[in-house]
Amino acid sequence: MNETRMSGIIRRFDDLGRIVVPREIRKLLQLHEGDAMEISVAGNSIRLDRYQPLRFREALWGPCLTAFCRNFQLACAICDTEHVLASRVTTIPKGPMLSQPAKDHIRALEPYFYSPGSQIPLLEDGSHMIDTLFPAGTKEQPIGAVVLPHYRTVTDEERICARLLADILTETIIQEEKNI
Repeated sequence: MNETRMSGIIRRFDDLGRIVVPREIRKLLQLHEGDAMEISVAGNSIRLDRYQPLRFREALWGPCLTAFCRNFQLACAICDTEHVLASRVTTIPKGPMLSQPAKDHIRALEPYFYSPGSQIPLLEDGSHMIDTLFPAGTKEQPIGAVVLPHYRTVTDEERICARLLADILTETIIQEEKNI
């Protein structure tokens, strides 16, 4: 998403320290009731980002991704709900925005399997068609996906292992968040 700077909207904190993010901004950023937000400080500014539990947990998914790609010699990517976090054995860059159809599958927790009549790109620029996408997370909190790009025919065994990797990510995040 291009960085858009809105100004002129002023809000005051209430007696509990809360502030309302204007509807126009929530709509622009596709923020919904119940979405978790990460609050940080940058200089003299308060920064709000959509909470992405996978974003800073490469220690969790990095070794799994590496082992998966090494064993199958297959391209694979780990994504949060907005971006590619990492890929191995592929040219998919880290950081680009996901395509809207990919985001929709992740948020709805709907797996996707390649079909010549209904191809969806991984990235917003329309590149890297998806062969298999297994969302990770729960209905209340989709966290991302394991994606196998469509570079060659993917076997059922590879798909089963990709689904297992998505399930491991889901269960690990659920357990971590229970301990927070």
